[in-house]
Amino acid sequence: MKIPLVNCSLPRAKQRGFTLLEAMIALMIVAMALPALITLVLTQLDGSAAIRDKTYAYWVAENQLTRVRLLQQQKAKKALADYKVPEKDSGTVDMMGLRWQWQMKSIAMDTLPVPGFTRIEIAVRLLGTADGASLGRASVDEDQPALARLTGYISDPELP
Repeated sequence: MKIPLVNCSLPRAKQRGFTLLEAMIALMIVAMALPALITLVLTQLDGSAAIRDKTYAYWVAENQLTRVRLLQQQKAKKALADYKVPEKDSGTVDMMGLRWQWQMKSIAMDTLPVPGFTRIEIAVRLLGTADGASLGRASVDEDQPALARLTGYISDPELP
């Protein structure tokens, strides 16, 4: 039995799959795009945390303004007849697992045509976690911008 000789110059059947060069180029493209994608995701996470912290800071400020308004209402009902809105006040509060420092300043609005209004300005800064762990700050830096600033107005209940 004679084995036929195969002609080497005949065209081969078309190959399927990727060549090594094509696979290396694809891996190089993925390797360059992946860090950019990871950076984008981390930036989005940082932005979400900043928005969350600002929201909590505004809640703290709103709580303090509400506290002052409630004390003013009690003064009007004569339950706290000797209460006077302090010119300056500050304190710390734990909320949402974080410790917040708030500062309140009251300014009499003598320039208004209607007397008896007081402007209340509240600034809130993040101190650290509620369990005492600091977020890199030993104390509140007054020069650091507050996460939230809230301005409200109250009237003196004794004036008509």
